[in-house]
Amino acid sequence: MLGRTHMALGVLTSLLVSTFMSNSYFNGKIDSKTMIIILLGSILPDLDMGASKISSKFGILKARHIRKIWLSILTILAILTVIYFKDTDIFYALLFILLLGALFSNDFAQKGYYMLRNFIQAMVGMGFIIAAYYYKQLPLAGVGIILILLLLSKHRGLSHSLFFVIITYIVAKSISNFYGYRDYSIFFTISVLSHIIGDMFTKMGVELLYPFSQKRIKFPYTIKTGGKLENLIFFVACLMAFRLNQGL
Repeated sequence: MLGRTHMALGVLTSLLVSTFMSNSYFNGKIDSKTMIIILLGSILPDLDMGASKISSKFGILKARHIRKIWLSILTILAILTVIYFKDTDIFYALLFILLLGALFSNDFAQKGYYMLRNFIQAMVGMGFIIAAYYYKQLPLAGVGIILILLLLSKHRGLSHSLFFVIITYIVAKSISNFYGYRDYSIFFTISVLSHIIGDMFTKMGVELLYPFSQKRIKFPYTIKTGGKLENLIFFVACLMAFRLNQGL
């Protein structure tokens, strides 16, 4: 499913669950902090995929920027080749290599983007772990571990499993208890779970029982990602969420 659908379902699911808990939890409305936490949880599992919107936040440079830089370097090298190697035996060989570099610039840019994005995510994850140790803020280590686990997870593997739901709940709960914040762990975890259930409606399915089983599980009836039916689900989820929020 698309990110916007996951976010709509995350908000809707959280509101539905709140009706079985206590409407007073939201104090008559969803405040901005609660909304951000719900939305973050609803798209967190897709941090295992470099092409998702949330994962792109770790990309300092976009693929198109890397391609422009790469082509600029090749142009400079071509000029230097003409100046210094024009009368040598390897002149045409060098030009051919540079031409190949230009022809495959798109592939190079994409791979370069993913490598850079993954490196940044790994460094941020390690930063959280180091900060947790240095400043004795143990819950921060959980955030770092999640970032690194998502980096090592194949798409819709660990990040789309019940095991990951348990991990996110423990980390969110520990942060609330350690810092004395309002407990958002239930709604954060519910929004993560809503994402996984949503992807079970797609043909690709999810590894729900990972690491005990890598079999992809999906519902008997699936929908096309970004198709008309998903657009309808997005619209209905937004409408229902709006109505529920008005009734808090």
